[in-house]
Amino acid sequence: MDIPEGNLVWDELGMEAASVDFGRLFPEYAFDGRAVLDLILRGHIWEAVREMGKGITGVLDLQTDEIRTLFITVLVLGIAAALFINFADLFRDHQISDLAFYFVYLLMVTVLVRAFSGAVAIVRDILTAVTTFMQLYIPTYMAAVGSAGGAASAAAYYQVLLFVVYLIERVYLSVLLPVVHVYLLLTVINGVWMEEKLALLLELLRKVIDVGVKAAVGIITGFSLLQAMISPVIDSLQASAFKKAMAAIPGIGGLTEGMLEMVIGSAVLIKNGIGLYLTLALVFLCAVPLGKLLLYAAAVKAGAALTGIVSDRRMANCVNRVGDGNLMLLKIALSAVGMFLIQIAVITYTAGGGR
Repeated sequence: MDIPEGNLVWDELGMEAASVDFGRLFPEYAFDGRAVLDLILRGHIWEAVREMGKGITGVLDLQTDEIRTLFITVLVLGIAAALFINFADLFRDHQISDLAFYFVYLLMVTVLVRAFSGAVAIVRDILTAVTTFMQLYIPTYMAAVGSAGGAASAAAYYQVLLFVVYLIERVYLSVLLPVVHVYLLLTVINGVWMEEKLALLLELLRKVIDVGVKAAVGIITGFSLLQAMISPVIDSLQASAFKKAMAAIPGIGGLTEGMLEMVIGSAVLIKNGIGLYLTLALVFLCAVPLGKLLLYAAAVKAGAALTGIVSDRRMANCVNRVGDGNLMLLKIALSAVGMFLIQIAVITYTAGGGR
């Protein structure tokens, strides 16, 4: 079987238009998609990965200076709050030390809210990016799936992918992110009281977010598995009936069946190659912002751990819960990316008879 030419596949499936739109929407990520697809179809996977990696080397600035400053600021303010609390006896009027503590607390809240707002903006950008990316390439990918003998699978999975896009845009952007904002607001208010009157409510919101993310991933995975049990079987039966009909033609049946197998095999290779191309592009597209989110969360949690040794419990718990909020944002972003990766993996493996 001849290996399909990447440039020919690129032109035949009209991927140039999607690539141009991709470059216009994400100008900071530049790579030669035509060359990457050609390398994948020829089996040079690591070369394709390196080619894609070149496109983001210029944006690998994970803002380490900003994150280091955040960590040091949290630590310094935590120590300052501890000084005002532990040396309160030096003041004749304890109201002075309390006012000083709340002043430091407000400074800490300002720093944390600013960093948290940046993390929320990153998550919003990730969710928008993955949905836009899939909207660009879904038609091309489904065309490749249909040409690989998976017409029923292409129709079914097209609907599932559109449902994932709708789920992320409606539930994640309109429900989960606002809930995280509420979590942050209540965390700040809760730090005012020594008794932590909102602790149970904060725990409830945290569980709501966790359940929401798990439910979304579970629903999408369940739909994918159900489609994988039915649609590929229908495609396989239709392909088998067609091949038997071709084989029954007197004189040229054997030759026709052999040519049909070669065509279907090439189509399956193209479908799998495009699936791998989409997987790599999606991973590289989200690698840098996900790295930033991880570093934000690590800086705040590390600051909370060290602050808790010397500082007031209210201050330490507030910082720690803001760190938990950053981890929630990371979980939301990872689940959104993961849902598309799961879909691509299932479609690539099952559609067209899993050949």
